[in-house]
Amino acid sequence: MVAWHDGVISNPSLASDTAVREAARALRVRFPADFLAVARLHQGAVPIPGNITLPDGAVTAVQNLLHFEAAPGMQNIVARMFPVAGVLDKGVIPFAEDIGGDLFCFNYRQTPDAPTVVFWSVDTGMVELAANFTEFVALLHD
Repeated sequence: MVAWHDGVISNPSLASDTAVREAARALRVRFPADFLAVARLHQGAVPIPGNITLPDGAVTAVQNLLHFEAAPGMQNIVARMFPVAGVLDKGVIPFAEDIGGDLFCFNYRQTPDAPTVVFWSVDTGMVELAANFTEFVALLHD
């Protein structure tokens, strides 16, 4: 069972429908319902446990979910896209960071209404992790 603890936002409030709608419009996506159920309530949160084993056997950890608030800026789900927009494939949208600054992303390229979850690293590129956000969370371990 994963617990979500305050991360980049202390005592986060519920993300407003307006903030979520504006982020979705800016990114031109529809966020998965299972992601929104967590991310709206636990904006910028850290999952405990938060380790994840990548397909090559390496282990990393989720540093924090991205959030829908205006500040802190670089962990905002829209703002985080800008520095990597030129290197991520179109339709790949970050939703969380790992401890090294790499990204956990939704991959909308083949299934726009049901994105898969991928890990993107500046060093190794993109690898598939899970069929959806719920399966991604199930991969988290101590």
